[in-house]
Amino acid sequence: MSAIKKIAVLGGGSFGTVLANIAASNGHDVSLWVRDSDQALRINSEGANTTYHPELQLSSKIEASEKLESVIKDANIVLIATPSLIFENIVKRITPVVKEGAHIISCTKGIKLDPFRSMSDIIKININSSKNSVGVLSGPNLAKEIAEEKVTGTVIASSDELLINDVKETLSSDTFKI
Repeated sequence: MSAIKKIAVLGGGSFGTVLANIAASNGHDVSLWVRDSDQALRINSEGANTTYHPELQLSSKIEASEKLESVIKDANIVLIATPSLIFENIVKRITPVVKEGAHIISCTKGIKLDPFRSMSDIIKININSSKNSVGVLSGPNLAKEIAEEKVTGTVIASSDELLINDVKETLSSDTFKI
């Protein structure tokens, strides 16, 4: 395995939780942003996200927090897995604090209608692409199947080869194929 990376996962829903757990299980330090302090406290004390995956024992290398700025601080890879309705607001909030050189990856399905934009377009509009690379992680998978460690696949897309390799290294497992 490569060097330990600091991974920020924004969104403690179903997909964000399983992505955080894979990265942490692969030995990386993971900060998981959730919307409220009660959820963060429960995840940290119980080692599970009982709202979405009560059956999944989370790695002890995950630290949940409702403090977006502290979660994002010094992250090498930022996985944004929030609902599409709040996606742009979250991207705008992280823009001033995202580390130069960090990979910013959309893990959110959806399209903004007015004006028409994909989630990766929203990142590119807000984040300085000369300082950060942008990617999209999406695939024919269900978070429940990933949590149950069924063999599932996903795709990472980016014009940045380093981002692609870093995400593969960070999230690949025996059952999660990128």
